[in-house]
Amino acid sequence: MFPRLQRKFVILYTFSTGLIMTFILSVAFLFYVSSQDNRQRSAFQEHLFTLTAQMQTDSEFTDSFLAQMEQNNKLLIYIEENDIPFFFPGAFRSCTPRATLLTYAKNAAKKEYIYDDSHPISSNILQSSVFQITGDKKDTYLGNVLILRTSSGYKRLTLLMDITGYRHRLLDTGCIYLLIDLCGILLLFLSGRWFVGRSLKPLEETCQKQQDFVAAVSHELRSPFAVIRTTADAITANAVAADTVAGSAVSAGAVSGNAVSADADSGSAVSADKVSVGAEGYNRGLAVIKDECRRGSSLIQNLLLLVTAEQKEWAVKKQDFEIDELLLNLLEIYEPLCRSKGGALLLHLPQEPLPSVSADPDLCRQIFTILLDNAVAYALTDPLSPHADHAARNTDRYQILLRADISHGHICVRVTDHGPGIPDEEKTLIFDRFYRSDRSRNDKEHFGLGLSIAAALAKIQGLRLAAEDTEGGGSTFSLRF
Repeated sequence: MFPRLQRKFVILYTFSTGLIMTFILSVAFLFYVSSQDNRQRSAFQEHLFTLTAQMQTDSEFTDSFLAQMEQNNKLLIYIEENDIPFFFPGAFRSCTPRATLLTYAKNAAKKEYIYDDSHPISSNILQSSVFQITGDKKDTYLGNVLILRTSSGYKRLTLLMDITGYRHRLLDTGCIYLLIDLCGILLLFLSGRWFVGRSLKPLEETCQKQQDFVAAVSHELRSPFAVIRTTADAITANAVAADTVAGSAVSAGAVSGNAVSADADSGSAVSADKVSVGAEGYNRGLAVIKDECRRGSSLIQNLLLLVTAEQKEWAVKKQDFEIDELLLNLLEIYEPLCRSKGGALLLHLPQEPLPSVSADPDLCRQIFTILLDNAVAYALTDPLSPHADHAARNTDRYQILLRADISHGHICVRVTDHGPGIPDEEKTLIFDRFYRSDRSRNDKEHFGLGLSIAAALAKIQGLRLAAEDTEGGGSTFSLRF
């Protein structure tokens, strides 16, 4: 599902952003083309103005002046005075023959009603607009035809400027813009794959966690239900067997009569024994069913607690309370439990009084209860005898330490044990739901939800729960206020 969703998002991202980028580059290219066209037309108008001014002030042109104008600016200059052309062969060599281009220019002027015999009437100048013509070799020119009235008659100027190179530069620039656009789309595609992949990764992990969660819940609930069903089948089978034995005994007594009354009494005694054994199995089966129902109910209760905490729907009742009083109360509760398992629970408090903390005392008690339950379960798995001497009981191996410290404006409460510890590669997994080490998999009383519940309860209060190694072996869980 996620690879297909990722492809769709990448295509959508690339298409939308690529379309925007293409639009921006197109606008930029059109602006560039417009500015270059304006520059070319301005340059052409400047040359036209220079020649017009020269025609108005001077009665003749030198060949060197016209040749320099043509060579430096890629111009074709053709001047007639009273229908007599100047004797100037031209210095700029165009791709299309000069005479052909002049014919094309005359035809373009005729479209604006400027003919060979046209003359200015209401003013001294008759001029066409700036037009564009194309030669036989795909060469392109800007052109203008101008007729000027003078004291000696009329002068006709046909001016063409070669812009073929400029058109080629525009084409090359357009190709560069297109290449930039294609490279940009490729980069957008690659960045889209990276971005969408990173964006979907948390969602994919969440989906995977949900699947693992459902699988783990199904696995945990399957066990008590299987035990309940098996026990119920066994109870039913025992009840049927007992009824069969009792019925057989009664039937035998009825057939034999008084002659075999002693045997019937013996059969009745056997039947009573069978019924007694069946009743004992029945009671034992009910006890198993009750235990499994309690276990399933505990799992469901923990799941509801975890979901409520993770969705931040828990009503947190923060208040100022004395943390040392809570720790002393926990000591009174858990010290007998640790002693019964051959261990010891110690409480270390600083000499100066601890300041009050702002948190939910009930949730904090539940967090410490989970941590102490885990410490007892892991650190006291190989306990001493309850009658062991005091010296053996107070070795580090059989001690659980509950400690509170003040550091850098924080109160930190630690639960330290000297059990098997947690491997480094598992430290990031211990707060996941249903995570348990292989050693605790066989313990039906633990589902692997305790630490995930503790972490969720700490998070909704703004507290920090962390795990680290104990010096010399074991684990230390710290809750920072």
